[in-house]
Amino acid sequence: MTSVKEVEKLGRQKGLKVVPGIEISTYRGEAEYHILGYFVDPENDALLGLTEAILDSRVERTHKMIEKLSELGYPLEFADVKKYATGVSLGRPHVARAMVDKGYIEEIGDAFTEEFIAGGGKAYVEKKNVLPVEAIEVILKAGGIPVIAHPYIINHGEALDKEEIARLKNLGLKGVEVYQTKHNEKITKKYKQIAEELDLLITGGSDYHGENSPGILPGDRGMTEAEFEKLESYAHSVL
Repeated sequence: MTSVKEVEKLGRQKGLKVVPGIEISTYRGEAEYHILGYFVDPENDALLGLTEAILDSRVERTHKMIEKLSELGYPLEFADVKKYATGVSLGRPHVARAMVDKGYIEEIGDAFTEEFIAGGGKAYVEKKNVLPVEAIEVILKAGGIPVIAHPYIINHGEALDKEEIARLKNLGLKGVEVYQTKHNEKITKKYKQIAEELDLLITGGSDYHGENSPGILPGDRGMTEAEFEKLESYAHSVL
């Protein structure tokens, strides 16, 4: 959330609307649910408390992965990894880039194998276990709109069905990311119907994560103007 004010300033200069948002990785058992928060207050204490705890855990996690890789014969220093984190958050992609830099692997994707840091891999370390309900509650406290991201693509779990999305709605979920670069036309239609039947907001995005998203660019997928206006109107009604 540290860059929100700077981006809002740039948005004003370019005549663009900027939506303060966040994506929080959460877990239900082995399944990883990504919870999006639209129109959050970046200075909300509850939100800052959760993000700071997550960031601290990411630093600790990175140190542990470095230790495991060193034990496997691929020594790294924390500084080797940290230099690739342009923001405040550290993650496996930064470890992977450091491994490429050291010549241990040829491409970033080579690190995401059982030999290295893929889920369950020899040097893998679990993330801080945030529950979906925790993320939803914090986003609501921050005046935001909690939305389930890419419901068809759930790491270590099945695609979400209507029953599970309804359960999340009972926990406070307000929307479904219907449009997504990994959702084909059939999947998009399915989740749009579920969102409409459950009276949930419809959102969309490219899921662009910089160099870690080859072949994807910002704006590749998104909601319609009418759907955005509905989302924005809802945000203003609850803020």
